[in-house]
Amino acid sequence: MSNEIKVVLFEDVKETRSEILAALKKCLKSNGTVLPFDAELFNETGSKSRTYEDRLEAILSQTPYEGTTLLVADRDLSMSTNFQGMSVSAVIEAAKRLGIAICAYARQPAPEDYKWRARWEEGHIVLSSTHDDNLAQEAIVAARGFAEIALKLPTIVKDGVGKSPAKILAALLGKPEYADKIALYGVGDQNRLSQVPARGKKDNGDWVKRIGCFLGYWLWDSILRYPGLLVNVVAAASHLNIATNDFQNNKVQAVFKEALYDGPFADPDKPRWWRGVIDDIVSREGYNDGLELIRQKLGTSFSPSQCWVDPSRPAGYYCIISEKAVSLENSKGGLSWLPRGADLSRITTSLFEEYGPWIGS
Repeated sequence: MSNEIKVVLFEDVKETRSEILAALKKCLKSNGTVLPFDAELFNETGSKSRTYEDRLEAILSQTPYEGTTLLVADRDLSMSTNFQGMSVSAVIEAAKRLGIAICAYARQPAPEDYKWRARWEEGHIVLSSTHDDNLAQEAIVAARGFAEIALKLPTIVKDGVGKSPAKILAALLGKPEYADKIALYGVGDQNRLSQVPARGKKDNGDWVKRIGCFLGYWLWDSILRYPGLLVNVVAAASHLNIATNDFQNNKVQAVFKEALYDGPFADPDKPRWWRGVIDDIVSREGYNDGLELIRQKLGTSFSPSQCWVDPSRPAGYYCIISEKAVSLENSKGGLSWLPRGADLSRITTSLFEEYGPWIGS
């Protein structure tokens, strides 16, 4: 990847800023630059009457911040120098105008629903980690992903790939045949559809930046988050009818190496697989499920996937709240806010009843 990664950190507490900067630099290593946002570097004489959004847009367009890959911002920036009372929403708006991707974080524990319910209308990524090292790792995975998108997107757009975001994203992921499946992650989602950047007749490249952010947010917040097209360790094991612990065996994963996802935001510590390729591997070998396949190839010591609620039932699905394998009978799917393409994502019935109306239907 030849694109130089540049990460800019917004943090209004000096000690915290130093700690997170150090963690970000450690994760990025020599593959780019991490800078703190410092308004005092700029002479804003006569401009402080302007809105925070306008001022931030102007500052971020100048050296040393021009060409930023990713902004990482604390959700509470009220003590920022020269920007007293500022919230992350001002940074988000400035980033949107400039076509810069942004992640927000809060060091105190976030509300539990941030882990599994999308907040697409916020127009940015919410980092789920609270420990500095984990937060930094998550942010750098995001930065590398957006850098990869920025590198590939101009060629894809220039080559005349279909105008729909799903077709563009499918080309970015190297899976043009999955365009229709990707499109299902946007069906009926008015919040997402309303965020698709319009392309003007005289586009100067800003549209490419904006659509790159849009596609990155969609991929991170929906397609990678909710198993269906892609599956994490638990969802893959459940779908294949293999116990999660057994699927984590290196020899087992080697059987499905062909299906490993290596696109934007791929994280070696949190691998994902193409569900369709997994299915192709099983059917090509002539077996009913993944368990039969690995028992034939590696021996009979492997166990089937079990529902975490009732181990007497096979799982097959993934509970997005418990993050465990669950059966069809002990779970609820088809929620209005779950992407249509996330057909392996469900909520355990008891958890659905516990959260009640707060979850939504």
